[in-house]
Parts: sequence; C-alpha cells; structure tokens
Amino acid sequence: MTLEKYTVGVGDRFAHQAEAQLQACVQLAADGIEVVPVWNKSNREHSFIGSEPQSVYDAAKAAVEALGWEQGWHVDADHINMDTVDKYLDCSDFFTIDVADFIGQPPEGDAVAVFVGKHPELVGSVSIEGIDAPLEITREYVETVAGKYLRAVAEAGTIYRHIESRKSD
Repeated sequence: MTLEKYTVGVGDRFAHQAEAQLQACVQLAADGIEVVPVWNKSNREHSFIGSEPQSVYDAAKAAVEALGWEQGWHVDADHINMDTVDKYLDCSDFFTIDVADFIGQPPEGDAVAVFVGKHPELVGSVSIEGIDAPLEITREYVETVAGKYLRAVAEAGTIYRHIESRKSD
C-alpha cells in the first residue's frame, strides 16, 4: 500500500456520517486540496456502541460509491492490540497499534543491553537548531529510556508481524 501524502482521520462513531465526511474531502478537492479520508473507530468505541469493525468499512465504501469518489480512502483499525487485531484484518488497510499498556514494563532478558550495544550512535552530543547548547546523551540515559519503552516497541513489532503475515497488501 502506498499512503497518500495528506490524509485526514474521520471518525464516524455511529456509521451515519461517512457520506457527509467524504463530502468535505470532495469540496477540498474541488478547491485544489488533495486529502484522503481515513475512517476510524477504536476497539473501545466499538465496545461502547455495540458495533463491529466491518461496519466502518461498509459505511465508508457506501459513501465512496454514492459520491463517486475516485481518490484513495482507508479504514483504520484504530487502537488495536494483539487481543483485538484479528477482527480488523479483513476490513482495514491502516492500523494504529496501541502498546501503551506495555510502556514501563521491563523488557525480556538482556534486551536493553543488546539494544544499547547495537546503537552506540544514540550516545553523545545532539545539536538541535534553536537550542543554544547541545544535548549530552549518556549511555545510562539511553538504558533508562530503553528500559521504559523497549517492551512496548517489541510488542508493536509482534503485532506488526502478525498483521503482515495475514495481509497480502
């Protein structure tokens, strides 16, 4: 899949507004602004409302057909994790992976040491335009940050590979 340069996330919470939302994109296109809609509804929202992921795709497709939209459009599996991803695979082509629950969980084994060993470029001075003095990043700081986030990154990779193994595009 090639993602277009400009997208806009549109949330059609009750599957009744997709056509009106797409009409906004039609009007933008008429004004020379190309923007592609990405319809989304989180797993949490589906749970609250009692809807299924397929309903987002169905509403978006109906809007695209009704308005004769010939540009790109996508359906986001929004805020999914390993427990929820499978029910989105057939009706989504865009995935927002939510690994917030894994932030702060300790990585497995010596993952931090291995990561820091593979990325020595993360240690040292970093100059950022607009900041007078360079930032000094120590190995200890990289280890602390990796210790907080590396487990979440690993989980994102697990979910990504799961999606990749089941999607052809």
